[in-house]
Amino acid sequence: MTKPRYRLAADAILSPNARVSLHESAAHYLSSVLRLTVGAELLLFNRADGEWLASIEEIRKKEVVVTLGGTCLRAPTKPLGLTVCFSPIKGGRMETIIEKATELGASVLQPVITARTIVDKVNLVRAEAIAREAAEQCERIDWPEIREPVKLLKLLGDWPSDVPLIYGDESGASDSVTRLAALAVPQQWAILVGPEGGFTQGEFTALAKVKGAYGVGLGPRILRADTAIITLCVATASVWGDWHERPRFVAEGET
Repeated sequence: MTKPRYRLAADAILSPNARVSLHESAAHYLSSVLRLTVGAELLLFNRADGEWLASIEEIRKKEVVVTLGGTCLRAPTKPLGLTVCFSPIKGGRMETIIEKATELGASVLQPVITARTIVDKVNLVRAEAIAREAAEQCERIDWPEIREPVKLLKLLGDWPSDVPLIYGDESGASDSVTRLAALAVPQQWAILVGPEGGFTQGEFTALAKVKGAYGVGLGPRILRADTAIITLCVATASVWGDWHERPRFVAEGET
């Protein structure tokens, strides 16, 4: 079987030979943007039901009906266990954070309000749409849970002691990120990056009191917030994540 070119995250229940109706943005994307026709094949997936081959059965106004195959192609996978805690920032760089964290395997995206955070609200609907689109492109079956923003001190006060919290320390007081290799491999972990102005001294003091929190330096250059998030995702996932696994991608034309 040749791998279909297009993948789509779906909210519907996916089961053998089911007929699934796709509405609104999904229907518009398939019929008007991609201009697919009856009989075209694509992949549908979601967190609960895995990935399925689908064939377009009907194209109606604002609705596309597909029929699923009889067998699940890829079962739901265990989440990586990476939570990305970040201070919301302005404009397109916020979208970059969501997109790249999804590509790098984040299971949870947790916006955090710090003393120097400029943006204190997150459009969760838009954020989820960005995460779903990133999952469609990077061969994930799931996409991150995106939580309501929480104040930093609240996050730290409730932090579970058995989950490492790796935070970027631009003050120069922490060891290199390479120190992570000396820590035991956890089942779950989190990264935390502050706002564009960095953490305050009071916030560094609060972080130092959290059991399981580790500050790490990211080199001699001051990184933008979105760059620091990507860097910490890469550094932690390469040590504790699933980077030993081979890519799931199947090239076009390969069977």
